[in-house]
Amino acid sequence: MTKDDGKKQNKITVHLNDETHSAIKKWAKYQGTTMPKLAQSLLEDMNPLLQQLIETYEEIMSGEDKEKALNNFMAKGLTLAAERLKKDDNAEK
Repeated sequence: MTKDDGKKQNKITVHLNDETHSAIKKWAKYQGTTMPKLAQSLLEDMNPLLQQLIETYEEIMSGEDKEKALNNFMAKGLTLAAERLKKDDNAEK
């Protein structure tokens, strides 16, 4: 499967409970998009946070100070959130 820009896209199957399915269905309707496109967007938006989780986990598993690694994770998470808010704010203008 490829996108219009020629980049390969990986495909997965996800099973959702009724509550999550209903929420995604409703939000997709409000956003004027399909459920798969909404799910893709939500997951891709989470990638920076997922990368930070992986990095923090690997630091802790390699023996680094757990509290320091978690504090760094929180700081990076706040930075990512601030950058996202700034990006969203600029997009609205």
